[in-house]
Amino acid sequence: MLTARLSSQLLPALAVLLLLAANPAPSPAQQSASGPPAVSNDVVLEKTVALFSQLPGLTPQELEYGRNTVRSLDYNAQRAVRRLCALPGASFAQIRPLLAEMTENKLSFEQLLAFEEWASLRGASMSQAAAALTGLRGMNRETLKTFRTFIRMAGGMDAGLALRLLPQLKSMDETVNFAARSLFAVKGIEVRQGLESLTVLQKFSKKQAWAYSSFVGAQGMTPNAALQALPLFRQIQDTDAWNMQFFFKRTKPDMNTAWSWLTRYFTQPVSEQEAQHYSMSAQNRSALVDALYHAGEEVVWRINNLHAVTNEYGAEYSQGQLQSMGAGQLQSLFDKLSSPTRARYGGQFAAARQAGQGKMISVLRQATTADRSQVAEDLTSANIYALLAQGSELYDSSFRDILVPILKKRVAAAHRDNLLVFLQATDPSNLLVSNFIVSLAQKGKLTTFFPTDAGEQQRILELVASSAFKDEDSVLLFSATFRYLLTVLEPSARHFLIQKMVAADSGQGSFSKLITVILQYYIQEYQELLSPESTVLIQQTIARNGAVDLRRYLVTPFTQWKADNQLGSLSIFHPDDDGRSSFVSNAQTLSRNGYRLALSEQYTFASNAAERQRFEALIARAGNGGFAALFEAMLREPFTAAFVKNINGITIRHSVHVYGGKERQERVMLRFLQGGDEMLAQRGHSYWRSEQIVDPVKQLLESQQISERDMAARQRFLSLGSCGGVKVYTKLTRLFDSHVDILATIGTGMAMINDPYNLHFFEIIAKNPSGMSWEELARKTAFIFSAGRGQDYLQPGCLTAILHKILDEDMKRHGIKPKQDADDLW
Repeated sequence: MLTARLSSQLLPALAVLLLLAANPAPSPAQQSASGPPAVSNDVVLEKTVALFSQLPGLTPQELEYGRNTVRSLDYNAQRAVRRLCALPGASFAQIRPLLAEMTENKLSFEQLLAFEEWASLRGASMSQAAAALTGLRGMNRETLKTFRTFIRMAGGMDAGLALRLLPQLKSMDETVNFAARSLFAVKGIEVRQGLESLTVLQKFSKKQAWAYSSFVGAQGMTPNAALQALPLFRQIQDTDAWNMQFFFKRTKPDMNTAWSWLTRYFTQPVSEQEAQHYSMSAQNRSALVDALYHAGEEVVWRINNLHAVTNEYGAEYSQGQLQSMGAGQLQSLFDKLSSPTRARYGGQFAAARQAGQGKMISVLRQATTADRSQVAEDLTSANIYALLAQGSELYDSSFRDILVPILKKRVAAAHRDNLLVFLQATDPSNLLVSNFIVSLAQKGKLTTFFPTDAGEQQRILELVASSAFKDEDSVLLFSATFRYLLTVLEPSARHFLIQKMVAADSGQGSFSKLITVILQYYIQEYQELLSPESTVLIQQTIARNGAVDLRRYLVTPFTQWKADNQLGSLSIFHPDDDGRSSFVSNAQTLSRNGYRLALSEQYTFASNAAERQRFEALIARAGNGGFAALFEAMLREPFTAAFVKNINGITIRHSVHVYGGKERQERVMLRFLQGGDEMLAQRGHSYWRSEQIVDPVKQLLESQQISERDMAARQRFLSLGSCGGVKVYTKLTRLFDSHVDILATIGTGMAMINDPYNLHFFEIIAKNPSGMSWEELARKTAFIFSAGRGQDYLQPGCLTAILHKILDEDMKRHGIKPKQDADDLW
């Protein structure tokens, strides 16, 4: 009887095992790459039941329970059951609660693979399985990758040791986790060494962790070098760690070279790094400058953020927010400042804590302002040079008031106060010379460094020309600063620059046309800056390449805009102190000029009539001048206000919107792009431009909620009230598929320009013939820019605007898709 019963239970299992032999499972590597294989449910079920049926002492009832339960499990859980059944000591009593657990809480495929690898380790048993499954289920994908890398190390790995590591990995920061995984992957490293390293790794900052990961990834890395470097990375300042990460990514050094850079440069104090830069080979100096430029965004972000007391995302804390914080929160903000600044202001801040909250805030603001200069002082001259080459990425105050004075002092002390000497010593390959010179010119700081001697000016222009006339994008960047350069150059140097431009003209394609148009524009508009020799040279170039009818690029879309007797704009303000003041200033300007306040139907998201009435009541209360209260209300509620006025039978509507988060901003931008409004105005700091415009438009395009047809449906107008530059100009032009005209600044945005321009822009259009050109509109708005105000603004119809239109026209003619972002490096 016993033999018959066993035989009846084993026959189905044997049949399934034969099926397994005929259809071998894919390797773990194959599975990991492709996800769960496509296997029919019946086959997977029978595989699992076959192994389950081999558990010792199963009764028919237990077997039936197992079959029914397994049938309810997904593919990942069924594979986990097969591993459980194969573990030493596996029994129905131990597996049953795990079956119930897997029914309720599913395993991801990455968790399954980690469990399978753990179950194959020496010493893995059924008694440990529950802890393994529970631990792995609480781990994310990246931590699981680290765990799997760890258990593959040689030298004494067993299942119990792997389990003891789980809580440690789960508690580690994501970037530190990645650094640990990079170390564990070094060929030849053993378990004991990996475990001992975790104590140091867990003390790494995020930037130290990223830098260490790039270091141990060097070709030929050995366990000895990787472990010896651990304490050195604890000494690296965050800025150096960030720069080092980019340097290793871009140069891809072998282990010996990486070790040399670590010990001889990146772990050294600034004074030693400064000396090292000018003693190393030209090749190494060039590689370092390149890395410093590409790593610059993080340092720029840090210096910019110190313009005020901000959070980790750069959002400024208002005075009201600071006053609502407790002493502990204010202390935590102070503790984020650099070590030298904390040492300098620590005594004052401690005393202020005793004096009260108001005094703490005052000292915190002083220390934050001082830290902005301290962070810059802690950079090498080459690093400051690379940051200044970023140009418009820096706030004007960061550029003009912080970095320029520090670099000027160093050039005077170490380079005979000679810009040419500094450039040749710092950037021997001329990688950033053009960016640097153009940025200084844009920010009005070129004369701070530029020599007055015509010969030296020409030698610097030689360096500029080597990168400024490289391709179409570099010419676009250069065009906005050409006039600034001409005004500071000696006459002979001006002619030299024009000679360089003519020499760069290849006579072919869009590049040649752009060069020709720049020269043609200046002979038409700025003849007084050109010598007779330059004029003759330009005329020869135009005769050779053919003159371009610039009037074609000054045509406006006003006829289309006025066809429905409406003109509409959407102004976006950010929820910070700067956004609030810009909002109030703009609202007061519109109100004083006869605009009445109403609810914006297009950009309001009322869920019912009652909510709509509540929004209208809030607007009615603000109509008497309570614009700050209206700003706060729109910050909390999903509605937008509009200022409305009728001129010559045309209704002008200026909608004012306060940024309310990613999802709401996407809805607002969708309404704008699919609606009939002509103007989009971005107000406030430039660092919110991505959240307000770029990111939501890109997301709408990627999700196909809007199409290229929507972008090309009408010629729109962008009024960029924040600080900017030509890179931003190009980026937004391409984002809007070139169906856009732009008012932007290559310097600092000012409310005294933005408010009246946006007001008078539509009113001038409403009062004048629709065929008015951009040139005519510029004459009618000239009073806004009088007395030198707003000289950094690029108006529609300017040279930069014309060049963008010409380049887009040529690209479309030849079927070329422009890059969405202008190049970071010329």
